[in-house]
Amino acid sequence: MKKNYILLISSFILLVGFVSPKKNINPLTTDILNIDGKSLTIEKGCTLCHHPEKKIVGPAFKDISNKYDGNASKILNFLEGKGNPIVHPDEFQYMKPVLMQLKHASKEEREAIAKYIAGLK
Repeated sequence: MKKNYILLISSFILLVGFVSPKKNINPLTTDILNIDGKSLTIEKGCTLCHHPEKKIVGPAFKDISNKYDGNASKILNFLEGKGNPIVHPDEFQYMKPVLMQLKHASKEEREAIAKYIAGLK
């Protein structure tokens, strides 16, 4: 039942990501340092399964940060599909649809999300 629930949520997140309007960030007019990683975790659907402090469906962002030693680069590698999950790798299959949506995010947005999560140690 839990796997069906997680699969349903992942499918919903993927669908929302394709039908929701995308922000166009123009690096010439936007100060990259002002991109808010916390807001992006909400916008990109991360918070449907993750909470900053407690486990919901997925682990808390704080627990993710601790597992990655607060290293934003390691978290970014995972978000970009360049690294293997180290937090609940057995549940990774349920997160794949969400990570596919992050491929549509800009590099700066993914970096902001990684920095936000890493900062929650």
